[in-house]
Amino acid sequence: MEQSAKELGQAFSGAPTNTGDGSMVFFNPGAMSQVRGRLLSISGYLIAPSATFQNSSSHLSPLLGGAPLKGSNGGDSPSPVFIPNFYYVQELTNRVTFGLGVNTPFGMRNSYHSDWKGRYQAIDSEIMTLNFNPSLSLRVTEKFSFGAGFNVQYLQSKLTNAIDFGTVCLQALGPTSCASQGLLPQAADGHASLKGDSVGFGYNFGAFYALTQDTHFGVSYRSRIAHDVQGNANFSVPGNAIALTQGNSFVDSNARTSVTLPDNVLFGFSHRLNPRWAFSADALWTHWSLIRELRTNFSSAQPDDVQNLKWKDAWRYALGINYFSETNKWILRTGFAYDQTPVPDPQHRSPRIPDSGRYWLTAGFTYALLKNINIHGAYAHLFMDDPFINRRGPTADFLVGQYSEQINIGGLQMDWRF
Repeated sequence: MEQSAKELGQAFSGAPTNTGDGSMVFFNPGAMSQVRGRLLSISGYLIAPSATFQNSSSHLSPLLGGAPLKGSNGGDSPSPVFIPNFYYVQELTNRVTFGLGVNTPFGMRNSYHSDWKGRYQAIDSEIMTLNFNPSLSLRVTEKFSFGAGFNVQYLQSKLTNAIDFGTVCLQALGPTSCASQGLLPQAADGHASLKGDSVGFGYNFGAFYALTQDTHFGVSYRSRIAHDVQGNANFSVPGNAIALTQGNSFVDSNARTSVTLPDNVLFGFSHRLNPRWAFSADALWTHWSLIRELRTNFSSAQPDDVQNLKWKDAWRYALGINYFSETNKWILRTGFAYDQTPVPDPQHRSPRIPDSGRYWLTAGFTYALLKNINIHGAYAHLFMDDPFINRRGPTADFLVGQYSEQINIGGLQMDWRF
């Protein structure tokens, strides 16, 4: 959602009816028809999440003795990240407006200590997207406008985890052969790294309707984008486990993962009550159920790596209030939102994305630096449920415990009309 520092201040509740900054290219290109002349919006956000794991009873499978998993709790896994946005909108004719957006619509990053209890499921996880979004808007009538855009999206990913070669050996050769080589569960760890990238294509469109000068409605749709991520898999194998690579498994190879990032529908309403007060509301539906699993295929004899997620569709609801100073030099705003998690249960909560339901509380301001230049600032704190995890890993390890999570977001933005 972090596509407008202005909208961040009111929990993005006015995003589909926003005509005040360039983020309309992303949220609703139909609203671009309200721009006169040219508009440049540049913004940046510092996102500082925190997610700490507290172990409960993480263990190996009872078939392997059920011993507790060794290691630490992993530390505070996420690290702060900076996200920039760029938007440009230009009126071409009285009815046609052009827009261009460059942004990051999807991304995640976290990193645990390399010796933590969940190391066989995740150590480092990073996904980054860069989206280019040219758009056009048509003013159909004085009250109704329609817009559409084309998206070119670059995705880059990196995933690492440890491999319990002691358990791999027991499953492949049995305890007698493995014990003589020192290949026992949690006693012979290796390492796997998957890196890849992809380019995908999509589209978005939206409609904007001004019932009156003070009452606006908006709806928009962003399409799903399919990515065929191709890259490399690199394995580090301990010396006493080299025999397990003779079948062309756990060897460096090409790797491929297909993933479809979800489409969404955004509905919104805003109303200016009087010269001093305005409020807004929106609802966002995201088609997360497209992501049932992440399956990586290898060019070697390595079996597919499968992350079962079984995500479900989710809704996000937001409300916001704006207060305008008498001279309109300052605007103060605040907002609240509830954001459902797509994760269905503790068994499908991955330590790579230990997501949970979140509650946004936000505040922000706009300051008219010059007649044609506005500065926006905003802060958001996301209160999150403390989710449980009870997930089975690839080598019959069970990560069992609870996360404590929160997110802080700060944003600054400049709008220049010329």
